[in-house]
Amino acid sequence: MQIQLVSHASVLIRTADLQIWTDPWLTSKVFNNSWTLLLEPAWDPAWLDAIDYVWISHEHPDHFNVPTLKALPEAFKRRVTVLFQANNSDKMFAALRRLGFQHTLALPHRQVVALNGRTRVYCYQVGQMDSCLAVLGDDTSVVNINDAEADSRDCQRMRADLGPVRVVLNQFSLAGYGGEHDRDARLPAKARQILTNMLANHRDLGADVTIPIASFVYFSSVDNAYMNAYANTPRDVADAFAAAKLELAVLDHGDCYTVPQPQHSQHSQPWDSGPALRHYDQVYAGLPQLPLDPVLPASLAEISAALTRLHAHLADYYPPWLLAAWLRPVTAALLDLGETIELDLAHGQLRRTPAAAPDISLHAQPLLFALQHPFGLQTLGVSARLTLHANAANWRRHRILLSMYN
Repeated sequence: MQIQLVSHASVLIRTADLQIWTDPWLTSKVFNNSWTLLLEPAWDPAWLDAIDYVWISHEHPDHFNVPTLKALPEAFKRRVTVLFQANNSDKMFAALRRLGFQHTLALPHRQVVALNGRTRVYCYQVGQMDSCLAVLGDDTSVVNINDAEADSRDCQRMRADLGPVRVVLNQFSLAGYGGEHDRDARLPAKARQILTNMLANHRDLGADVTIPIASFVYFSSVDNAYMNAYANTPRDVADAFAAAKLELAVLDHGDCYTVPQPQHSQHSQPWDSGPALRHYDQVYAGLPQLPLDPVLPASLAEISAALTRLHAHLADYYPPWLLAAWLRPVTAALLDLGETIELDLAHGQLRRTPAAAPDISLHAQPLLFALQHPFGLQTLGVSARLTLHANAANWRRHRILLSMYN
């Protein structure tokens, strides 16, 4: 079995009888133009001819990247089968059909599914949205955790189902922020926790080697670029694994890792991460010089209209008494407009409150985006484009309810 890094969480997994392309992302910015690929994808369109399956881990746009999927050749979309977790919604399968993919396969939770003769797959769902994929073939197993945030219980269940894992693919850096104002205290701790989680996943799965993926991006808007200073680098991951005496294989974009056969694994040479690490050292040293996008304009009238529409949509799913009991108004300082407003989602009302202390502060366009899309409030957190000052419990209730709505 071979693993080739294309970009971010986009990986080619080649078994003895098929190829799986995971989370294709070749073009576009994501999360309201808030993330940009750190490097150009290592991609040759000729590779499409050999790909049999595409796996989408979850609906976030750095994994379900609509511009990439839309641009793929129609013949490819007619031929391949797209794998996605079986959950309580058909919306992803409907979206794939609208994009032109004619064959899909829903993968049930914690069940091994045979594909072509010698290759099997196994999907493990984490939370309400994320999923991991195990690819099994020729006595070799690869588990792609991507950014599913699997904990020890999840990994122990996967190991009970699959046995020890040969290779783990795992996220290695920050993928959003809740906006708490004391970021200098919180973000370094969050970055360290991600490394700790990687080590725990490796041990809990009984893995031979971990390959870091799913973090080759940078925060690319002027209002979220502060996140780049706290990012884990591949060198940070290598140092953590070396200190723990666990094996790591750092792949540069385009590198291809061959998983040793079990009977030969003790005699195989460890992967040399040196060339990739030296390249990434240069790339991450240049993070402060990478281009940033300005915040797009948005008006108070647009925000008010979007709030009214969102309230009307929520009324189709939640009774008014529940919205009124669950949600209190949120006071937001709009940094670029110089306005402080009160957002009353339970009643669909917006009021100017110039003397009020804000619960959150942000620019107008990210707030407009959050109100215009069912996934918008999740995007606001992933994109790290707000600061949370007060009334965190009320803001968390908004996040929970709108996540359920999505």
